Amino acid sequence: MNVVGLTPIIPIIFAFALPLFSILIKGNRKIIQLYALIGTGLTLISSYRLFQLAYSSNIPLVYTFGKWIAPIGIVYEVDKLSALIALLTAGLMFLIAIYSYRYLEHDEGLEWYYTLYLGLEAGLLGVLLTGDAFNLFVMIEVTSIAAYALVMFYRDRGDSVFSGLKYALIGATGTTMYFLALGMFYGTFGTVNFADLSAKVHGLSFPVSGMPAGNIVITSGIALALATWAFLIKAAIVPNHFWLPEAHPAAPSPISAILSGLVVNVGVYALIRFLYTVYGGSLAPELAHVVSLLSVIAIALGAVSALFSALMMNVQKDIKRLIAYSTIMHMGYLFMAVGLRTELGLQAALFHLVNHSIAKALLFLAAGIFIHAIGSRNIEDLSGVGRRMPIATFSLAIATLSLVGIPPLNVFFSKLLLFNAFIDKNLILAWILVISSVIALIAYMRIFYVICFGKPKEDIKTKEPLSMSLTCLLLALTCLAIGLMAPAIVDNFIAPAAAQTLDHNSYINAILNLLSKVLH
Repeated sequence: MNVVGLTPIIPIIFAFALPLFSILIKGNRKIIQLYALIGTGLTLISSYRLFQLAYSSNIPLVYTFGKWIAPIGIVYEVDKLSALIALLTAGLMFLIAIYSYRYLEHDEGLEWYYTLYLGLEAGLLGVLLTGDAFNLFVMIEVTSIAAYALVMFYRDRGDSVFSGLKYALIGATGTTMYFLALGMFYGTFGTVNFADLSAKVHGLSFPVSGMPAGNIVITSGIALALATWAFLIKAAIVPNHFWLPEAHPAAPSPISAILSGLVVNVGVYALIRFLYTVYGGSLAPELAHVVSLLSVIAIALGAVSALFSALMMNVQKDIKRLIAYSTIMHMGYLFMAVGLRTELGLQAALFHLVNHSIAKALLFLAAGIFIHAIGSRNIEDLSGVGRRMPIATFSLAIATLSLVGIPPLNVFFSKLLLFNAFIDKNLILAWILVISSVIALIAYMRIFYVICFGKPKEDIKTKEPLSMSLTCLLLALTCLAIGLMAPAIVDNFIAPAAAQTLDHNSYINAILNLLSKVLH
């Protein structure tokens, strides 16, 4: 098995084996933590190797399960886009696993937490690496089920169970809509392989599956509308955002960091895969009209999300709900950028996705340290706690300043790219970015001021948890490093990934080249 197929398999194996292993070691917490770190560490190593291979190859990498070639079998097809986001995912999952142990020091069920945690990582990587629309559905379900359960980790709390069930209900609605879209794709195109779908959409022949049957314009319109609505739910875009502010306060802080930093990326990535890989490039006029209409809707809903969430941030008393609305705002930016369907827009979306994931995970983890110390999520209750925890406070400052867009931190440079992409399309979009950022600045500064300079309600004697704070410090330094190296990162990693994503022929030919070797 090569590194493409191995990467998502590692966390799956570790997840399935952990419950039995925990019985053998009689629930020893330190060994369980070491086990989780080995599992996420090996996954990170494999993801890094995959990243190296993808960036050294001119065409996407392909792995066939059981030697069944697409479109008959399910294949993994990895381009620079998916390899970059997979590395980001594996890196954050490893660091958050380190952070989780101390955060959950007083909680039972650590083995089940890490079982679900590893399952969640496997699902996320499966989403990113698959070259098949049906397997994307399966991996979204794997990701979702693990996420639902982790939101309900505090099962003795009513708000946790209620929020988890609410999340599960809206999430199941989304995946059902996507499944209906798959049925329509298969009924008309005779395939759900991304390369095969892209070939048929562009009028190219593809072995085995034959020609489309029926009206591909009507099918594309209805199926894309259903799929996009599902992706709007997964990315928490208004009006499908309401599950996220409920899920965050209910979940443990490290899971909140994963939900906002990684899980919501699923919706953005899936939309990119359909709009750029399957329906990218030159299309017949009728199909082009359908895709353009869909793009306008994505831009409009993204803009509404950005403005609405910036306002909502300023009326929150729960720090995790406030940060959750910040996530919805940034997802709005990403949907706006993806909807542009331009190379600069895609570059901006990809760079901002990376930067937001790191900075938002940092913000949740830093806030989690204060919540862990005080035992409250209320912003006023956290007053003055920052003075006792200098590393966590520094990390909180970096996260808030970065997300606002202060140079030389990483999010400033991706916001600058977003601004340039928006202004090329419409000046109003650029103003939405600026206005929402200014409104959000007020909310971010309120958090920082209260935690760092507020008067403590009582004498705070807790000590700073070093394992948690050092994890935050590493992410804070990463935000600074990416900002300082932003031009080089865009030129060497972001631009090549965007260019390859726009080249749908490369994605198609990677499968056709493999097919030609097998069939001849």
